[in-house]
Amino acid sequence: MRRFLSLCLFPILLAACAPKAISTPTPSVEINPAPVFTPIPSLTPAPTPTATPYASLGTIALDFIGLLCNTEWMNGAQHLTTCPDANADHSGGFATPIDPVPEGLPADTPVMLTIPPWNGYGALFLRYPSFTVGENDRFRATLRCRMSTPCDVQFALEYYDSKGKFHGSFMDWDYITGDPPIQVDAGLSALTGQTVDFVLTLRLFHTLDTPQKDNGLWVAPHIHRPLP
Repeated sequence: MRRFLSLCLFPILLAACAPKAISTPTPSVEINPAPVFTPIPSLTPAPTPTATPYASLGTIALDFIGLLCNTEWMNGAQHLTTCPDANADHSGGFATPIDPVPEGLPADTPVMLTIPPWNGYGALFLRYPSFTVGENDRFRATLRCRMSTPCDVQFALEYYDSKGKFHGSFMDWDYITGDPPIQVDAGLSALTGQTVDFVLTLRLFHTLDTPQKDNGLWVAPHIHRPLP
């Protein structure tokens, strides 16, 4: 990893309710702390795997964009409203599907824009419903920033195990404007048979003059399951 994160991070629990305050943040640096979440009822399970145009020779076992509004959103200090109104305050972090065409992608390409917080905290966490990893499952996505704005960020796939332990350094990729898009096709064999809550994370490095313009694009992020 090119840069050392100097921000207090507390990842996400699933919820579809209004944001809730948690512990007051401090300026001290703590990398991948053990987070504490309040149990939330009525978790939405991951959907049955389905075939999609970008699931060649297999199925989509977990569609990260399709389940976006079933996640719990959090930044380094507070819970956020999941899928808030477009006119809401997004300074705590934001994620949304966007039109792929202005980004130079085919019209049917699923693309998710993530914007890290610019209110003093340096990461956006999206925690997904519990998912049982199958044999030969793979995480696939293309990672980059928007064509219209610069970025200097870190993308990460992290997870909670079945005992609630957070694994914050599972997979990560640094990206800065000018780099080629990152093509991710990563095996998940280390998690085969485990039930986990995956977390998509975007961390901000604050090297740009206008960090509120930082962003990250997740192009077709999904768990690919090969055909038997």
